[in-house]
Amino acid sequence: MRQIMKATWSVFSMVREPVHILGRFVEHNLSAGASYVHLFFDDPDDPAYDTFANQPGVIAQRCDSAYWRGLNRRRPPYVERRQLVNGRVAYERCLTDWQAHFDADELVVTRDSALGSQLATVPDSHQTAHLGTLEPMVPPEDHDGPVPFRRSVRHLKFRARLHVYGDDLQVFRNGLFGHYQGKSILRAGLQGWGHGIHFPRPASAEIENAIHEMDNAWIAHMHCENRDLWVNRTLNKMRDGSYNLRTGNYDILPYVAPEAAALDNPTEEDLLQLLTGFYDRVSVLSEDLRQRMEDLDLLQYHEVRLLD
Repeated sequence: MRQIMKATWSVFSMVREPVHILGRFVEHNLSAGASYVHLFFDDPDDPAYDTFANQPGVIAQRCDSAYWRGLNRRRPPYVERRQLVNGRVAYERCLTDWQAHFDADELVVTRDSALGSQLATVPDSHQTAHLGTLEPMVPPEDHDGPVPFRRSVRHLKFRARLHVYGDDLQVFRNGLFGHYQGKSILRAGLQGWGHGIHFPRPASAEIENAIHEMDNAWIAHMHCENRDLWVNRTLNKMRDGSYNLRTGNYDILPYVAPEAAALDNPTEEDLLQLLTGFYDRVSVLSEDLRQRMEDLDLLQYHEVRLLD
């Protein structure tokens, strides 16, 4: 009988999340076959640290002043920079064949075989295994089964994208609320390499990062798994002017709700109603939307535990 090989893998994540979200993240990865999850608590006083400090399968690092002194450096002022530094630390201490960089609201899902088995088939010439992005959708009330997920529409021609999402395509260009770039898993033992945000960072600009696209593994971005979660996060971004610098203009109301143009000063209730309508149009899996998506192979179903 032919022996099926498996590669070992672990997960790095810098976190600032409630215990219930971190708990699902850790449980999901360990159940999926991760050898361990390396959590870096960005807030040195995060009370969640105590919950995971002694949990089997978790390496918990409190990013306090002693931690930064131990690295012989000051705490970087920007979140992204702290992620890169912590990612390099996690990678240098990696104990597995591969290591992933996932956020706490990103859950790996697979088809046909476990992630470890799939990683074992990545050619030796490739340093990176790349996972495309999926996002959860809201199934009909009578749905009993795995969670429906949507793929990005970036690979489709404009007419096909318009067929799926209609006028909402103006703001829903990629067919996803969040990032379309996906996430990566880096082969261990590469001198000078480290984790990036979406793709690893080679030791120098002269080194090519050979990327293997995973056909049967994805990252499920759970940031929009229910209406209230997405609407509240979007409202916070609309209030925070810094998001204009990081993610582009967040004045999305004229696109998701043309009727908002008549509102000189929309109230909180107006905003809730307009954003809820947009969310429902693109995320509630009506029979009509399901058919349009299935025609273009944009739907998948995976077993994932949803938040209460």
